[in-house]
Amino acid sequence: MKPWRNSRRILIWSLLATLVAAASGFGAGKVPRTGEQVPNFTFTALDGKQHQLSEFDGHYVLLEFWATWCEPCVNEISVLKRARDLYQTRGLEILGLDSDRKLETLQEFVTKNQVPWLQSTPDSTSVVMKNDLRIGWYPTLILLDPQRKILLVSGNGRIPLKPSKLLEELDRLLPAGAP
Repeated sequence: MKPWRNSRRILIWSLLATLVAAASGFGAGKVPRTGEQVPNFTFTALDGKQHQLSEFDGHYVLLEFWATWCEPCVNEISVLKRARDLYQTRGLEILGLDSDRKLETLQEFVTKNQVPWLQSTPDSTSVVMKNDLRIGWYPTLILLDPQRKILLVSGNGRIPLKPSKLLEELDRLLPAGAP
């Protein structure tokens, strides 16, 4: 495939993801911006257990807003696995916030692709997106410092999601020692 076709395909998928997010009623929350504090929120993981974002306090947290139907999101998973491997010892945790319509779709994908980080159920994600954070672009990554302050926001043309750029930013922002 020619490079320009691939870029065009990614743009089309991203625009489609944005339209789906807008049509599904997301957007009552606050648009995340660098420097702002993310409120504590509750979510349900795939195992059915309730969690709160505050459980990650003291760690750098990469919130990954994504869906299995979003091609750029799926393509990003290998980069996130690499980031986890490289930076977990420096305090990085990843939390997947999936926007699929069916829980079974997410569960099958996570199992098949061996996605190792905690995943929020689609119902929980929609509550977070309606009440806490307005995400209008997939994929969106939000890097939080140990006090839940936003260090980095990607998506919608902000901070490119190219693998080298994400890894470069994590290397720059995360401390060299363990938390």
